[in-house]
Amino acid sequence: MTTKIVIIGGGTGTSTVLAGLRKYPLSLSALINTADDGSSSGILRRAFGMAPPGDLRQCLAALGDAGAEHLNYRFQKGPFRGHAIGNLLIASAYERYGSIQQAMDMLARIFNAKGVLIPMTLTPTTLIAHLSAGRTLRGESAITLARTISTSLKKLVLAPLHIRANPRAVAALREADAIIVGPGNLYASILPHFLVPEIRRAFTASRAKKIYVANLATQRGHTDDFSVSDFLDVLDRRLGHDAFTHVLYNTAPLPVSGRAGKVAAAPVRPPTQRSKGITYAGARLAAASLKVSGAADPIASRRNPFLHDAGRIAAAIIRCL
Repeated sequence: MTTKIVIIGGGTGTSTVLAGLRKYPLSLSALINTADDGSSSGILRRAFGMAPPGDLRQCLAALGDAGAEHLNYRFQKGPFRGHAIGNLLIASAYERYGSIQQAMDMLARIFNAKGVLIPMTLTPTTLIAHLSAGRTLRGESAITLARTISTSLKKLVLAPLHIRANPRAVAALREADAIIVGPGNLYASILPHFLVPEIRRAFTASRAKKIYVANLATQRGHTDDFSVSDFLDVLDRRLGHDAFTHVLYNTAPLPVSGRAGKVAAAPVRPPTQRSKGITYAGARLAAASLKVSGAADPIASRRNPFLHDAGRIAAAIIRCL
């Protein structure tokens, strides 16, 4: 029987994991964050009232056959400058079907995707950060840009407050043999999933192996000076103590300087404390080169340039399985 794997996350980190795992005989499902409100995704979200397409598009490109990577191409000029072709395609499919899940199912068939893409909710969500001194940040893009999250965050919530999970997301978690969380922006890409009560309950109730893939580098103003243990502590406060059975983290050196240093503060430090019930595995997981965004990418300056190597991270996950 084929092993059922669920990956929880957002765009670049999740798509890298998918690109590696698609080469193995696995049944893959990706649960994708629906709180993005910036750039091309934000424009299309507001225009169509749809779940943001950007993270879904990156994962579709990773799972699809040769040629699917063209979905990530951004128009360089004209009225569509900055829009990725895949975002427009997803918006057109949504307009046709009126359902983001149906739209993704149809596009997955067209591109022969080696897995299933599941938005965490069927309608868009809004991420809200309540900070000290009564301040509030509304929207994923505003929170990502903030430089005081690590020192002033009091509470993170989703709006609508009682939003329902996509039923497919809950079903996938219940049937999973293994659940992979990360890598990705801790507060903007990973935690929003667990702010949906049905998803959090399905995750905690699951007896699947639960693998956390740690980020390569910290994010300025969000996870400064974090070790792997600090990331786990934040997740445990939402999910319960020792939520994971396996933890993977990078041991390769990172060149955090120059342009890279403007977004990433430092390499994530190895675990400073270890729980007996968790298997920790350190390995060289970083890609050899930095990610370079095109000139038409409207948020190129704030994208994390450090990527996991798809082949190495997939091999490490397979060892856990």
